[in-house]
Amino acid sequence: MIPPVSHPSWTQLVSGQKKLTSANVGVNMLILNSTLKFQRDSSPASVAALIRHAHEFFVKYQSILRSEIQQLSY
Repeated sequence: MIPPVSHPSWTQLVSGQKKLTSANVGVNMLILNSTLKFQRDSSPASVAALIRHAHEFFVKYQSILRSEIQQLSY
């Protein structure tokens, strides 16, 4: 199950504090892009937008991201 947007793992993911192991290029690009944007702008509005984008990505591709979703939940 995908954690809700309010789950702390999303902030940890977009900030680079949480590391996910993934062979999926799309996930790796999403994480890299998010952490770079976070480094440039860590304002609450920017972080919220990054989290929404990451959450939407995981919802859309949840059928192929089971391992990554499991990692997010812990």
